[in-house]
Amino acid sequence: MDFIHTSSSAVKPQATPLRILPKRKRKETSYFPSDSESDLDAHEAEDYDSEPEGARPAKRAKTDPAVGPSKPLPKKKIFPFYSLPAELKNKIYSYALTGDGPIYLISKRKHHYRHAIALGDTDSFGKDSRRGSYGYMRQNDNPVIHKPPLVPQLLGLNRQIRGETQPILYGANIFAVEDMKALHTFLANIGPKNCEYLQQISIKQLGHSRTTSSLAYPAFVLLANAVNLTRLEMDCAISWGDGDRIGRAFWREAHHWIESVGRHKGRRDAALDIVELTMKNVSLWLERFGKTRQQLLEELVADFRSELRYLLKL
Repeated sequence: MDFIHTSSSAVKPQATPLRILPKRKRKETSYFPSDSESDLDAHEAEDYDSEPEGARPAKRAKTDPAVGPSKPLPKKKIFPFYSLPAELKNKIYSYALTGDGPIYLISKRKHHYRHAIALGDTDSFGKDSRRGSYGYMRQNDNPVIHKPPLVPQLLGLNRQIRGETQPILYGANIFAVEDMKALHTFLANIGPKNCEYLQQISIKQLGHSRTTSSLAYPAFVLLANAVNLTRLEMDCAISWGDGDRIGRAFWREAHHWIESVGRHKGRRDAALDIVELTMKNVSLWLERFGKTRQQLLEELVADFRSELRYLLKL
């Protein structure tokens, strides 16, 4: 019996025809900056999407223009600050580095427990958190203490600007220090060179404890570099008693500075004309003798200077 073998081949399924969609017309996006008007007009080109008529157009996402590699400005676009006259540059420096009133300084500790100086305000100046008192503020009715808008970072631009601005920052301002610790830290941080620029200093407190008051002598040793001072206001009680006792107490702490100023100015008692005492050194109970506060202050200052001249062997 003959068998008829028929070869059956595998039937492959017929592929589904691909749907060919029309190309979508979009504006060409350029990732390189160009100043040509055609590129600016290209950003305003419309998107020809197939949208039904009357449909609300979708909001376009705002994209910043592509930023190319940074290039230095041409010389014609750089302001010639260094070529300005010295008078005009000093006027600009004065706006950035001087305040309308005294600059109040307090001592604080920064990173790694370093002693530093900070600007004081009505909440921090003269405050002793351990005692909960306000040493300076308690003696003054409604003191006006504010932080001036200084820009000391200007000194860090370069060596030339630092040399031009240091005399203005340290010489054109009145520095009011909280106590002798703040004065010692301030003078140690600015260095001997900047101490020579100082013109006016006001000391608000010798110290609220033995630790802070013991820094009076080291602070005046550093102040010996400030030979160009025109005013040293002792706006604090130096000692109790008459002018002779106050003069001896001041000499004990400040004799290095007094002698340094005398050598610099060629007159041994030149520093006595710089020191100013305030009513905080006057014992008000003396008013019962029929003298005004101003008369008591004048007598105290006269005795104070007389005692210092005696200690200077004049």
